[in-house]
Amino acid sequence: MNQAHLKAQLITLYLLCTAGFAQANNHANDQNLNSHHLELLAKQGDISAQYELGVMYAEGRNVDKNLSKAKNYLDQVINNQNKSDFAFIDVAKIYWEMFELWKH
Repeated sequence: MNQAHLKAQLITLYLLCTAGFAQANNHANDQNLNSHHLELLAKQGDISAQYELGVMYAEGRNVDKNLSKAKNYLDQVINNQNKSDFAFIDVAKIYWEMFELWKH
């Protein structure tokens, strides 16, 4: 799958899942938590913290870009036991492909 196709999928999925994300417990936006606090929540299995950290490290947003850490956190999202958060899981899979995290 090429980069343009993945970006188009990400945008489409984002638009479809906006309502789901609005209801999700997104700690970084709601509580302005830094990466350290998000890491503590992620270790406790919090899927929104795992997702947020994966995206932060993949994009280098408010942290140094680190694709190994991005892969770790997005893998946690994909494998999270709480399968009711499909929006996080689906977008995590797209980030995983878009940033070719299997290489890290």
